[in-house]
Amino acid sequence: MVVIVTALLFVTRKVRKQLARAFPQPAEQAIVRTGGSVIAHQPEAREIGEAILRAGGNAFDAFVATAVAVNVMAEGTSSLAGPLGVLIYRAQDKHLMYLDADFNDPLDPSRCQTANAQKPGPGILVPGAPAGLEALSKRYGKLPFSDLLRPSIALAEDGFPISRMMAGFISKYAKLLKKTSYGRSTFFHNDKPLKAGETLRQPEVAEFLRKLAKEGSAYVYDGEWGNSFLSVVEANGGCLKDADLKNYKVKWCGPWTTTYRGYTLHSSSSHSYGGPWVLMALKTLEHASLPKEPRYWEDADALELMLRINRQVWSETDIFDYKVLDNPKTVQSVLTAEYARSIWERVRDRVPENFMGMGGSHSYHIMATDDEGNIACGTISIYSEPWAEGLFVEGIPLTSAGIVPWNTEHGERRLSPLSIHLAFKDGQPRIAVGSFSNSIVEASFQFLVKLIDYDMSVRDTVSTPRFGTFAASGSGLKMSLKLDTNWLDPRVDDSIVKKLKERGIKVKQTGLIDTGLGLVMRIGEDGEVEGIPAPVPYLRDPFKS
Repeated sequence: MVVIVTALLFVTRKVRKQLARAFPQPAEQAIVRTGGSVIAHQPEAREIGEAILRAGGNAFDAFVATAVAVNVMAEGTSSLAGPLGVLIYRAQDKHLMYLDADFNDPLDPSRCQTANAQKPGPGILVPGAPAGLEALSKRYGKLPFSDLLRPSIALAEDGFPISRMMAGFISKYAKLLKKTSYGRSTFFHNDKPLKAGETLRQPEVAEFLRKLAKEGSAYVYDGEWGNSFLSVVEANGGCLKDADLKNYKVKWCGPWTTTYRGYTLHSSSSHSYGGPWVLMALKTLEHASLPKEPRYWEDADALELMLRINRQVWSETDIFDYKVLDNPKTVQSVLTAEYARSIWERVRDRVPENFMGMGGSHSYHIMATDDEGNIACGTISIYSEPWAEGLFVEGIPLTSAGIVPWNTEHGERRLSPLSIHLAFKDGQPRIAVGSFSNSIVEASFQFLVKLIDYDMSVRDTVSTPRFGTFAASGSGLKMSLKLDTNWLDPRVDDSIVKKLKERGIKVKQTGLIDTGLGLVMRIGEDGEVEGIPAPVPYLRDPFKS
């Protein structure tokens, strides 16, 4: 089942209809720093990360602190019981590594209570984020892991004014959040959903973070939280047992690497298909010329080219096979110009596609750099609708990622859509890109094309039109994909859309439109960093009527 970012783009039907053609993308001003910087969607979380840098921490410390703060503030769209993937660059020795702290499949899925198939427990998987954040801190950071949690402990305990976005989410998912006493006491006042500007306090989350700071990730995998977690899973018909928690380990992997138009690209690896997907798309595009003007969303021929590449790469079944992803030699062989030529020939000859696509989910991306040139670029997620099934352990929302069929062997790491990339030129990092939402790989692909082929500013990169992955109808678990149709920014001119449709390229430009979200960063030769989040489309504030 593919889950899309319905909540992030939730507006009334009337507002959607009024704004469908305008589709404004009001990007904030880019964050520009020399030396250390943190790019994240929540300003308060960015400030926490930058305070860690000022306190003597490095980029990896700042990433950990920011990621925890983002999870405290997330509108149910990420969770410390969720997965984590981080692409790491250590400047001192030009060391590159990918940290895979994603989900495993259950060791014994047969233990699920099949008689209770309607219960949410089978969808809950072992958290990866606590182990991943602690491992990143201990292996690459300067400051104690416990110090990196303190700002978020205060944030959870003291509370913060909720945004209109979160207020809208609480209202939309009120029935779900009222399922538990925790949800009712935390997100409601006098039985009414908290409103924008009201303070959200999470003392249970603060206590969880205190214990995590004191005991480390053992508190989750071999401690009190883990015991409570397993009790909730079992009560809801789940498969997980003590061994699933205790056997969980993070994975350290070399990134996938290829070249593109004079850049060397390094991308998320392990069981992430989001990394090689984007690299294959770029290598295929390298066989074609992409004129500087008009840009691809302004020209029917160029947009058709991009869409056909997108669809043919989704037809590459190998990158959705965990056995292939476990073989570095095989993966690197499909990231070559020679292999990309075979995809290009199918694009050129308009060979019908054989779609194997799987989508993304709710997430957040974070980037951190420091004055030594280190970079941490990573994604945190929940792989589900906001707050998943509305189940909490010590204030931490449990995922329902098991509903997504990214299965591998029992107890092995699941396939992941995470799409995280660093681009180097002349041996130095120049670009960082990370994306999320259902259009996770399409967003990364287009961000990199705009930054490399068009040499666009980061602000223009995230605010100009894009296309998204396969369009959908319905909502939630009843969502069905239209595999022959792509989302397309409504700002693309009608004359271009007419030409596409005459050529058999179906697109959807009304209603829910997902063209991907994420972060982009440029690093100048002088060390100046310029970064920005991709804005949520439709409105700066989608819940303001």
